[in-house]
Amino acid sequence: MATTAQTVNTTDTLETFRLEFNNIHSDVVSIDNTISGGGTTLAADNITAGDAAVGISTTLGNITIDAAAGDADIIFKGTDGSSDITALTLDMSEAGKAIFNGAITASTIVLSADGGVLVPDNGNVGSASATTAMQIASDGIVTFVDDILIKDAGTIGNASVAAVLTLAATGIVSFVDDIIIKDTGTIGSATAPTAIGISSAGAISFLDAVDLLDGKKVILGTNSDISLAYDEATTDSLVVSSDVNDAALGIVFQADAGADAGDEWKMNFANGGIFTFGNDLPGAGTHTALMTITPNATAAAATHELVGTLSSSVSIHSLQVSGDSINVPITLDSTDGSANAGDNLVQEAGNDENDRFLYEDALFDSIETVKSHGVTFPGQRIQVSGGASADIIPLNDGVLIESNFGSGTNFSVTLAGNRTLQNPIGLVPGQSGSIFVTQDGTGSQTLAFGSFFHFAAATAPTLTTTAAATDRIDYIVKSTTVIQAVATLAIAAPS
Repeated sequence: MATTAQTVNTTDTLETFRLEFNNIHSDVVSIDNTISGGGTTLAADNITAGDAAVGISTTLGNITIDAAAGDADIIFKGTDGSSDITALTLDMSEAGKAIFNGAITASTIVLSADGGVLVPDNGNVGSASATTAMQIASDGIVTFVDDILIKDAGTIGNASVAAVLTLAATGIVSFVDDIIIKDTGTIGSATAPTAIGISSAGAISFLDAVDLLDGKKVILGTNSDISLAYDEATTDSLVVSSDVNDAALGIVFQADAGADAGDEWKMNFANGGIFTFGNDLPGAGTHTALMTITPNATAAAATHELVGTLSSSVSIHSLQVSGDSINVPITLDSTDGSANAGDNLVQEAGNDENDRFLYEDALFDSIETVKSHGVTFPGQRIQVSGGASADIIPLNDGVLIESNFGSGTNFSVTLAGNRTLQNPIGLVPGQSGSIFVTQDGTGSQTLAFGSFFHFAAATAPTLTTTAAATDRIDYIVKSTTVIQAVATLAIAAPS
């Protein structure tokens, strides 16, 4: 219903003015009654464009906008700048689905219990500063542009299990049940999306190195029997541990996948410390110990048991033979590399004339063979008829000269600079011998001595400094920390 505009002139009569006013008043009352429900319904197609703001309000009841035609949408339109736009469409063919043309801004969005938020394929979910913070591909893969942060002890779950995943403040992730990834699925980062691959058979492959923090373990076995860890703080070592109380630890080394007898070597560490090392040559999978080491609080009291023949191409020092070694042939090569063992003599533990010796290729029970070479044993002594000698072992020249008295009795060294003869190792009380000290072609080199060396009047000798001159230090070991010595200087042929 429209009101016709009328012009009131000052020259009109009072009656004319009254009649025009009544007509306008009647039209206003009619419009008011129609909009407020006091009159008949106003046809929507009769509302034309106005030139001012429009307000719709009521003091009682609802305001209902009804598109009564089947599947007729309700459309909200406006003008963006100078362009007509459709801001919102309520699609009645989709049960009133709201289709927004632009962004939705709200302090809180609440969905029904069975509702959801759908974005288009490869659509984004983000913030004002990072609009593509999360992207959802058409196949459901979710990609995050940056980190995912969860509060300390926070959880991720679903409607049935609220705490499927718990993330502790220390970073430990706990899962309440299994983690299932699709066949040949991957776990990775933005730079390396296939860092971890899982085949349909369950095999896990890593694209690069696997780093494990110090002190953290890799657990093996259904019952968590074995662990691998790196202990940097205490031992600076890789630790392979049996994590079951009082259980032994066995480690098997295989060749040819252990297919044949003899392909496997096994190390076994028993609870208490006994170590065995064996092979399965007698039968595949059955390991026979070839070496057994039993530790002791005192290292010298530890025992090493070997099964089979012990051979060596180098010198073996301080070898003690215990038990019954009758008819056990032992061959020692001489220091000159020949098969003649004439300058090697081994004594079995004991102190009487029945002690068995090896000389050349004789058997341990052949004492008469030893005697036939001029070696006799009066009381607790060894007596040799004829000459006896010990090799002169050269020492390596250096700022600190090292020596092992367990490797011989006589030593020599040529000084190419000012040196110190360090305290020897392998000292046995009663050992005696000589150390030959020679100047190089330049001479003027000095030699200091370690604290184990004791000289007359507590004064170390000043050695000859003439080029190529030789001095001799004669010594006898008094204890494991005292070597009594005397120097003979400038030894040379008379002129």
